[in-house]
Amino acid sequence: MTTRERLFVLARGEVPDRGMFWPEVPWPETRTRWIAEGMTDDYDFGFDPCNSSIDLEIGYWPAWETGVVRDEGNHVLMRDQYGIIRRSSKAGRPDIAQYVTFPVSDRKSWEELRPRLAADAPGRFEPGWSKQLDRVFEGLPLSFGRGHLCGFFSFLRELFGDEEVYYLLADDPDLAREILDFQVARLSGMLKHITAEVKVDRVAIWEDMCYKNGPLISPEMFRKFILEPCRHYIENAKSMGVEIFDVDSDGKVDKLLPLWIEAGVNMHHPFEVQAGMDVNEVLSVSGSGICVCGGIDKRELAKGREAIDSEVERIRPAFETGRYIPFADHSIPPDVSFDDYQYYTEKRAELVGAI
Repeated sequence: MTTRERLFVLARGEVPDRGMFWPEVPWPETRTRWIAEGMTDDYDFGFDPCNSSIDLEIGYWPAWETGVVRDEGNHVLMRDQYGIIRRSSKAGRPDIAQYVTFPVSDRKSWEELRPRLAADAPGRFEPGWSKQLDRVFEGLPLSFGRGHLCGFFSFLRELFGDEEVYYLLADDPDLAREILDFQVARLSGMLKHITAEVKVDRVAIWEDMCYKNGPLISPEMFRKFILEPCRHYIENAKSMGVEIFDVDSDGKVDKLLPLWIEAGVNMHHPFEVQAGMDVNEVLSVSGSGICVCGGIDKRELAKGREAIDSEVERIRPAFETGRYIPFADHSIPPDVSFDDYQYYTEKRAELVGAI
């Protein structure tokens, strides 16, 4: 089977020829460590090829001018590609920052920004854009959706901010619904444009709407605001031939998982162990409702071979259900040595039948 065929089979709850040996991403600091420990730049762990994706800016168009807004000595204010201004330490990781301002604060600022997010924003689909489709690799699933603006709750949060989004839902639910309806229309509009040229297999829905103890909004609020837009988008995508609907949300997702399944989601990752997510339990509860991806505790990979053996065996029952793609529950941190990671990838490859 090709990667594409395997992914379809798993999404449908059928049995593939073998498991998926999905790639993982190390932190930049991890990669630096591994190179110091002997890894070459072109080292091949033997992962299955992942997917091919549409090279299209689905966020703001024209894009925000990114970079330093103000130098504050030990800190800098920077604007990112989502129009968010953040304060970060010059000495620390730039992705760990204090959020200062967000692009939308009220209806007026939303109306001003809305045209830049529209599916038909002038220049989004440049003449000849479809020539890139010649590079789509045969045998790989073609995916649509990347970044932080391809979800629903996440879309509101990236516009208003982590605190103001709750005031929006409570104080101006009509505006929230209007924006979510717009999100359905804009994602569906871009997808329609693309599927007129090529078959898309998978849509990514980025949410990241849970933390260690549970969801950022209650299941009741999810049902009130998020369920129908998500369902509507998935129904639109299905009518265009898309089969795989993959949600990315860290944290403890158990209370929202049944609602995503109700909306039509059939794949989810990464099932963080430190948030209490156990893929064995998830699969026993959800049954054949969803393809579970991730679920290997990244923290165990730094503890040596015995811990790695134990962790791989822990998730074996989930793998044997047949609807599970095992990989680490987040990016690989720098406390994992190159030697231990090599050993772990060998054990994971053995589990899924890739060697």
